[in-house]
Order: sequence, then structure tokens, then C-alpha cells
Amino acid sequence: MKLLPLRSCLVVVALVLLVVKISGCALMEESAVFGLKKYAEKQTVNKLPAIPVSQDAMQVEIVFIERPVTDPLLGSTLWNEVDEIGAIELMDQENLNQNGLRVGHVSSVPPMALQTLLGLKSHLGGLSREDESLLLSGRRLMLRSGVPTDIQTSDFYPKCSLKLLTGDDEEPEELKEFEEARCVMRVKAHKVQDGWAKLEFTPEVHYGAQQLRRTPTNIGWQLENRQNTTPFYNQKFEVTLNVGEMAIITATDGVKPDSAGHLFFRGEGSKADIQKILVVRLSNMSKMEAVRSK
Repeated sequence: MKLLPLRSCLVVVALVLLVVKISGCALMEESAVFGLKKYAEKQTVNKLPAIPVSQDAMQVEIVFIERPVTDPLLGSTLWNEVDEIGAIELMDQENLNQNGLRVGHVSSVPPMALQTLLGLKSHLGGLSREDESLLLSGRRLMLRSGVPTDIQTSDFYPKCSLKLLTGDDEEPEELKEFEEARCVMRVKAHKVQDGWAKLEFTPEVHYGAQQLRRTPTNIGWQLENRQNTTPFYNQKFEVTLNVGEMAIITATDGVKPDSAGHLFFRGEGSKADIQKILVVRLSNMSKMEAVRSK
């Protein structure tokens, strides 16, 4: 067999190396492009578009205060500085008081007694709105206008009785008994105008076993896993708030054991000497950041 000259061999080897180099670069470039494409796809998946906040959404903060019933801050020290007359209509106020419930309205700069009860370390009047929210350590909710939400105010009662004064001359009292019950404030927020909202509170008792039940919603009847519900519409009341203002709801002094105020804001057993105050603050209505899905 005839051997190729040395120069021809070198040329062949150089051509082979050149082909390998070009192929390798092409494969590396293709691999790099593929990797960048996959990375871009992954980034696109991770960065989903923001969920827009409804134009009629309102942000409220829910805070519970628990104090011994003998605490002087629960009495005149607090209520001398809280607006009860302007909070709700007079007839509603009288009806609520008869059933052991007390409602007040507080400005964006709460009185010192309420600041002490909330455990605030600084005066709210000297803080920015962002700092104010940090001081109220509670539950924060985003509510749409007219869409209800539930705030549970009591522990579970294995059994309880509620004697409700109806204001009806023919049937002045209504006695109801419940098992596996809990007391709930159903709250609806209605936007009045920029910076103002009306909060509607309806006391309810939820009782019985959890099971699928037909429930009326804004889009019709739906099946929901819930307890039986007894709303007390004659105890419903409304409070109008500006951004930063608060509604406070609790039991009256000397409340009776079978009254709504006692069941909703005191309790039985070890909790019989503890009183709760529900504080609902309208914290924001505009410039709310969109929530991103995860």
C-alpha cells in the first residue's frame, strides 16, 4: 500500500481537528442556547403576573384585647374618652345595651386608655401610617365592598343558653339553647367614598356539627362545609369610619350570664373573669399593593 507524503498527512490531520472544533463549538452553542431558553422559561413561570386588587377593596385590622373584668381600664377610664353616642343610632345603642353589648367609635389617635390596652409603646399621632400598622399586632383582612367575613369572638361552648331582649312588647324575651356553639360577628364593609367606609356588624351563633349546607352567596346558592347559623338581625348595627379610625365592641358592666354580651365577650369556666374587647380598624382603602400568587 502506498503511503501518503508527510505533508499530506499533516493536512488531513489539520482538517480533522478543524471539523471537530467547529462541531464542538456548535454543540456548545446549541447547549448554551437551550440552557438559556430553559432558564427563561423557568423565570417566566416563577414570575406570574400580579393579582389586581379590586377598586372597592378595603383593608381592616382585627385586634382582640383580653383583660380581667376588674381592670379599671375597662370602665369609665376608657369609655369617658370613647364616642358612644355618635358611633351608632340611639335605638340600636339602647337595644344593644339591654343585651349586654357596648359599641364605641375611636378617632385615628386613640385615647391613652385604649393605647395602654393595646400595648402601644408610642403615641399613634406621631407615627406614619406604615408604623401604625406595625403596632397593631392582629389579623389583617382585605374586604370587598358588600362581601361578608366572620370574626369569631368566643371559644367553643359545649352547651349554652342565650336570653335575647327583642324590644317587642308581645314577645319581650327570646330564649335560645345551643350545642357545640361559637359566637361570631359577621362583618360587611361598604365603601361610602374615598377614605370612608361603613362597617355592618351582625351578631350570630354558629352551632352543631360541620357539614355541607346550602349557603346563599353573591353568585347564588352554594354548598359549603359549615355549622348551622342563627343571626340576630335585631342586634345588627353599623359604624362609619374614616381611614385610621376604629370601632370597639365589648360587653357592658354587670352583664348577665345568659346575655349576648356575656356569651360573645366573656365566657365560662376559667374565662368567666376575663373580658374581651374587639377592635376593628379601617387601615387602608387606596394605594394597596397587588398580591402576587406563589
